[in-house]
Formats: sequence, C-alpha cells, structure tokens
Amino acid sequence: MNQLDRRTFLKRAGQAGGLVLAAGTLESILAACGGNVSTTTGSATVTPGATTVASAGLKSSGNLQWGADYVSGAPYVFKDPTNPNNLIGFEVEIAAAMAKLMGGIQQTQVEVCYSNLEQALLGNQVDMVMNGWEKTADRLKTETFSDPYYSYGQQVIVRKDDTRFANVVPKTVKDLEGYTVGTGSGYKAESIMLADKKINVKSYTGNIAFTDLVQKKVDAFFLDFPIAAYYILGTGPGATPIPELKLLGDPIYIDDYFVGFKKTNPNSAILLPEINQCFAILKKNGTLKKIYTKWQLMNSLQAQIGVM
Repeated sequence: MNQLDRRTFLKRAGQAGGLVLAAGTLESILAACGGNVSTTTGSATVTPGATTVASAGLKSSGNLQWGADYVSGAPYVFKDPTNPNNLIGFEVEIAAAMAKLMGGIQQTQVEVCYSNLEQALLGNQVDMVMNGWEKTADRLKTETFSDPYYSYGQQVIVRKDDTRFANVVPKTVKDLEGYTVGTGSGYKAESIMLADKKINVKSYTGNIAFTDLVQKKVDAFFLDFPIAAYYILGTGPGATPIPELKLLGDPIYIDDYFVGFKKTNPNSAILLPEINQCFAILKKNGTLKKIYTKWQLMNSLQAQIGVM
C-alpha cells in the first residue's frame, strides 16, 4: 500500500535533434503501464462572457491530449479510490480548467508510463506532457516549456523515532551525508544527491516502498514535496498517512513544474502560448489557488509564480 510507482524514466537515446522510434515501439510505450488507455473528460459548460482561449495548436481539433502516468500517481493524476473508473488529482483538475477556458473542449489524459513520457511526446503521441514535469538540461535539448504552474521543493523524510535527526533542519543534501537515502530513479532529487559522493543513494526503479524506511532498510527518503505530502502526511482525497514517518524540516532546492512540448513540432509554437494564456487566467482568477488549497498543496512558494 505504501508504495509509489511513478517518475522512473528511460534515459533518452539519440541526439539533441530528436528520437527515432522503431515500428511498433510507440504502441508498446502507450500500453506499457496502466494499459493502452485514454481517459477523457467531456466538454464543460463555458461561463457566458468569459474569456475564451484559442486551441489552434492541438493535433486533434477539440481534444487536448496530455501525457501522464496515473499508476500510483497521487496527487498528480490517479484513479479515484472510491470509483476507479474516474481519475482525480490536482493536474486532472488543472487540465479540466484549461479545457473549459478553451471553449469547453475535451481533455484527454493519455496513459503513458513516466519512464516513457518523453518518448511519447517526441513521437507526437500527445500534445504535451503535464506530470510534475521539470526542466532538465537534457529535456531542454528537445523540449520547450510553459510558464510554471506549481512551485515545489525536495523533501526529506525520516522515521519519527530516529534520534539521529532530532536536531537536524536540512538546508542542503550535505545533511544527508553518511546515510543511505532512497529516491526514485530519474528524479531530480536523485541527481542532486548523486553529486554528493558522501551520500549512499538507493534509487528505486518502479515501486518506491516507503516501508523500506519504516523497516530501517534506508535511513531517509528525499523526493518531491507533493509526493511526500500525499503518501507520508496523508493529505488529499483518498490519502492515508504513514504514522511511523515524518517530514524533516521544510522543502529545499525550490523548483517549478512546467508543461513540456516537443520543440520541433510546429503545433507546439501555437499551443504553448495558448497554454500560457490559460495559466495566466487561472492564476489571476484564483482557480489554481482553489485547486491547490483543496489538495493541501497551497503554500507561500506559489506567490513567486503568481498564484495568490
């Protein structure tokens, strides 16, 4: 139960100019995780007189297709524990809000394993990726990015009864030196820790078992705050806290989430400013704040990206 199957990704093959996929590969990518599934929310009623954002950059008219992984993907996008036929999550609500602004078009979450999201994007299988997506030096070679929509930090997680951390308030990963620290393979948290050779990094490919920390197989975890808030604190619909664990201090290494687009796709040059216009409106009219408050993710960091 206390496991996370999210955010592992395959190191992208090929050069900065793009990625060549063999015949049949894209189909296997889309079918590899939660199944070859596209979960669609129908069109929403548009408020009379409201600003309508164009949707001319979509590869399929009237349908915003965003790649994400719903398998244990809380609180971003995941199956509703009370009704598995529905998807919930703060990014699901953001996508629905953008579709409403775009004249009430459909929005479709295209299920792709996190490990394959970049390949699906570069293979033109989705309009964009929105799944706690971060800018990295590698992705900047082949992707363009929206304005930020959520500001987050990396969170240290420890056992409540671990006296070694009793007086520690983490400021950098130097506070984790000498310990075995778990995270996900491909996380930005992993790259931060791997730069410090004094940390024994345990990178999980596939499931991240927080029970390993409860059972003292690792000394701590280090990963994105939204994941820690949902799985450790039990914040958000359907969440259950892990009573043996706690968040140590505040998030560090502050960064942002972005929507990713394929740089060489002509549609991206059209869709990206449309998505940015949506974000500008959703920040100004309080929708993003309302969503983050519901998911207990609203905090002072959001002011720096205009969510107030």
